[in-house]
Amino acid sequence: MPAGDAQRAWFPEMLSELIRFWDNDPDWSAVIKFCETMTSLRSSIWEQRGIKGPLMTCRNCGKKHAMTLPPISPRSLLFALQKIDIITDDQLKQLDKEWMRFRKSENLDALGRLNTNRGQEESRGSTCT
Repeated sequence: MPAGDAQRAWFPEMLSELIRFWDNDPDWSAVIKFCETMTSLRSSIWEQRGIKGPLMTCRNCGKKHAMTLPPISPRSLLFALQKIDIITDDQLKQLDKEWMRFRKSENLDALGRLNTNRGQEESRGSTCT
């Protein structure tokens, strides 16, 4: 496995899909669905290439577990677009503001799911028991 693949959020084949997707001027609902698709694709790439996350010691149980990357979010998509020079820094700022307004108006969490915590972000607690 090439160095850094376990931390890579966007693989080259995912970036190609992102460029094609962005050319269609998507709305935020489409962006949310695309992020879910890219998260699944990344998981598939990890599985096909035998990539495993680095080991960490769990604060809850004390055992070592392989870390996984969080799902791809619309903000991650925006930063990826900026990194590959599809959007400028100014466009990034503007789109980020639009995303935040959309999230607030639709009561969504950072991933675009309906926020059931009444305005609070989900905690990042361990899923280990």
